[in-house]
Amino acid sequence: MFVSNDSIVVVDVNVPAAHVALHHWQPNTPDGQGTPFLFHHGRNAANSTGGALMRIFKGSASSGEDYDFPRAIAFAASGIRSSAVVAVTCDKEIITGGHADGSVKLISPDGAKTIETATGHLAPVTCLALSHDSNYLVTGSRDTTVILWRIHQAGSLHKKNAPEPPPTTPTTPRSPSVSNLTEIRRRRIEGPMHVLRGHLEEVTSCSVSPDLGLVVSSSNMSGVLLHSLRTGRLIRKLNVAEAHAVCLSSQGVILVWNESKKRLSTFTVNGLPIATTVLSPFCGRVSCIEISTDGHFALMGTCSSSNYKCEDSTETGDHEPNEPNGKDGISKQAETRQSVHVPSVCFVDLHKLKVFHTMELGKGQDVTAIALNKENTNLLLSTADKQLIVFTDPALSLKVVDQMLRLGWEGDGLLQS
Repeated sequence: MFVSNDSIVVVDVNVPAAHVALHHWQPNTPDGQGTPFLFHHGRNAANSTGGALMRIFKGSASSGEDYDFPRAIAFAASGIRSSAVVAVTCDKEIITGGHADGSVKLISPDGAKTIETATGHLAPVTCLALSHDSNYLVTGSRDTTVILWRIHQAGSLHKKNAPEPPPTTPTTPRSPSVSNLTEIRRRRIEGPMHVLRGHLEEVTSCSVSPDLGLVVSSSNMSGVLLHSLRTGRLIRKLNVAEAHAVCLSSQGVILVWNESKKRLSTFTVNGLPIATTVLSPFCGRVSCIEISTDGHFALMGTCSSSNYKCEDSTETGDHEPNEPNGKDGISKQAETRQSVHVPSVCFVDLHKLKVFHTMELGKGQDVTAIALNKENTNLLLSTADKQLIVFTDPALSLKVVDQMLRLGWEGDGLLQS
């Protein structure tokens, strides 16, 4: 999912042949009924004549309605986790991997049409990630490589037109090289900029930060690798034996999740361990991780799984009591343990790895996706029972009312304190 100040983009689990929904909304709009937003369901966007926003958000999961959202045309590779091969740009366009031909596709949000296709990998893309400004894309593949791409947003193409090729005459045909260069400049996905090597197995997760100049990637056999965004060279390898998900914060903190050990770890960009915690007991799995734009905290969505037994890892004998350091190079004395409710969304302090807030959900509400706006004021959850739930800061509505009153707004009803 992707949330902005005026719209919400939702991509279902059938990536890359996924259904795409574009909903329009006005967050934090006071209506006197305690509803802090107005919502326009995407299924009505094509048939809407007046363009009015409706005060609806969450429908009944048992209504049985099957909305005809547009679906992308794609040939999917088997055995790829769908949530890892999709990202939404700041222009609300969707980038998908997981294609059988190893390509990356740019999809439009309003009709799920393919805008552009880029190729560079020799095998299907197994993970991808965008930078916060959507200017860089990093993709990992079954061919063990990581590729860095440059993304040109739709608005920038109009501002910076490609230079015109030299005029042609009947006696001097246009040079193919000039034509090719012009077409390359017009492409939305430019690259490969760098092909990053060092993994010995399928790449499972990746992250990129142009501010830090880093690309972080992980695989089950090679652990976590850090590459330079500018040169493409390998900088260092973190002392992590296994990693299933990696995230890079704007503050220079690398978050590593080990699904098999239920271990969450943080490192500096210099490879120094900061903190580690084990989720114990934990009767499920982490379905998604999102780091706030300011880099101060992370959100973890959890879901139940029949493949996992609810047991305390302190009794499994995973760690020897006399072992000063584990395989991940982290002192066992510094390792903490925390219990986590399933299903739920956990707010985790990135520096201490303390769960400082938990939003517990009901049975059957396994978290499938999380979206947080840049201001950290609206949190959207997608759950397995087909619900789209919004959490918002209750103080915002009062601030909006106060601001609108100062501008001379008069409404039928105001939020009561």
